[in-house]
Amino acid sequence: MNSKQVVIYCRVSSKKQVNDGNGLDSQEQKCRIWCEHKGYKVLRVFKEKGVSGGKKDRPAFSEMLDFLSNLNEPCIVLVEDLNRWSRDTMNHFLLKKQIVSMGHQLQSVNMTLDDTEESELMESMSASISQYERKKNAKRAKSCMLEHLKQGFWLMTPPVGYRRKKINGRIHCVRLESTATHIQEALEGYANDRFVTQKDVLDFLSDKNLVNFNEKPIKVTFDFVRKMLKNKRYTGIFSYDKWNIPEQTWAIEPLITMETYNKIQYKLKKKGNPLKEHKYVLDDETFPLRRWVLCSECGKPLTASKSRGKSGKYHPYYHCHNRDCSMRGKGIKIDDIHLAFEKLLSEITPPNQLIKLAEAFILEKCKSEEINFKKQRRQLVTDIETLTSEKEKCFQLLLREANNQAISQLCENKITELDIKLSNCKRQLESDENERAQKIQENSQYVLDFLSNPLGIWKIGNFRQRRGVLNLCFTEPITYNREEKFGTPILSPIYGLFQDFPSSTINWYARGDSNA
Repeated sequence: MNSKQVVIYCRVSSKKQVNDGNGLDSQEQKCRIWCEHKGYKVLRVFKEKGVSGGKKDRPAFSEMLDFLSNLNEPCIVLVEDLNRWSRDTMNHFLLKKQIVSMGHQLQSVNMTLDDTEESELMESMSASISQYERKKNAKRAKSCMLEHLKQGFWLMTPPVGYRRKKINGRIHCVRLESTATHIQEALEGYANDRFVTQKDVLDFLSDKNLVNFNEKPIKVTFDFVRKMLKNKRYTGIFSYDKWNIPEQTWAIEPLITMETYNKIQYKLKKKGNPLKEHKYVLDDETFPLRRWVLCSECGKPLTASKSRGKSGKYHPYYHCHNRDCSMRGKGIKIDDIHLAFEKLLSEITPPNQLIKLAEAFILEKCKSEEINFKKQRRQLVTDIETLTSEKEKCFQLLLREANNQAISQLCENKITELDIKLSNCKRQLESDENERAQKIQENSQYVLDFLSNPLGIWKIGNFRQRRGVLNLCFTEPITYNREEKFGTPILSPIYGLFQDFPSSTINWYARGDSNA
């Protein structure tokens, strides 16, 4: 038995263990002590560096199989522990079968493996426990990674132009010079048309000696340039869809602004997909009432088009497109319907004394809205600070008690609950206070201008402003008849502000409406 030969197999799963050297060295040392105690001869040591125990394909293991296939005598393949051999139940027995089929034997320092029923049971249990631990550790690691990512710390491979740097114990992506400067210059140059094509960007970067975060050279190709131009991570604001993380600000020094990124995407889209001019334009300035006014016969929305006369000149018409309608194909002159609509707008305009009352009411409402808005924002800021503090405490506890399943689960559940609350608070806080206040004033002024002069806005406004008049004046589309013109429309709720006044003051609409 003393002539037995041994091949030692060691494995560690992380690069940190490889760099430290302690994991592989300690395994080898324990195996050699075991061999000395048994009086066995060590033929060779195979070290698997940075390979997960759940994988079947391993470089050092394949090399060991080649070595074993050339041996004339059977030997022992020795591992310190079975979890160094494999951390997957199925792979454990598949790998073992490969060496047994060559006439060799698997053995462990920490467990005796033989052909007894008890040994087989213990081996199966050990393989199953190793698989369970691997999956549980992976779940915990992913949970911690997910929490770091949600807090804005990018743990994946940094984009070209960045390197990792620990700041207060957290991973940040900082500029890697001079690669970062070259990438920034290329992105801004393409956005500002200094580089007209992607080929220009390629030519610019080809001789710049770019390196990745490990400072290894990068080959600049068309594919590299294309991916670089589309990479939103250079803005420091992006989502990570693979792990369902919405768009957020990350601990990454931005190389370009979001405005520059949007310019690049627009340019890429324009180059790749030229915009085609469509003959039928829904927002044609010529036909602001299209699909808003209804046919008096069938109740379907009127459409519009331009017909060419014998002289070659085009004449705009509204018409009904319903095949079953008696008015199908019978055009309505654009001047007729537009003049009738302008008359309607002049009739529904309130008198000046009511406009002044509306102005006072709206200004008072604006002040109340601004006060409430500021109060809500102060409360949201306080809530976010409290929730963030609670979340950080849970996260630190999770890191300390990673091996305690009960506490880890409680922490994970609490962090998820706090995440939902934080997301809701931050979503409400997105709008800027000054911008919100300015919008309230602008909108209020627009409403007042609209109330006092809808006809004026209609006459001088663009297509969007005209459609705004329609939406602010009426609750639903209005019907047009060639003879009676527009019927009595249903006014929007904003006019209800005036309908609460006594009839002696509010007969403005009844007096002015010829169809009342």
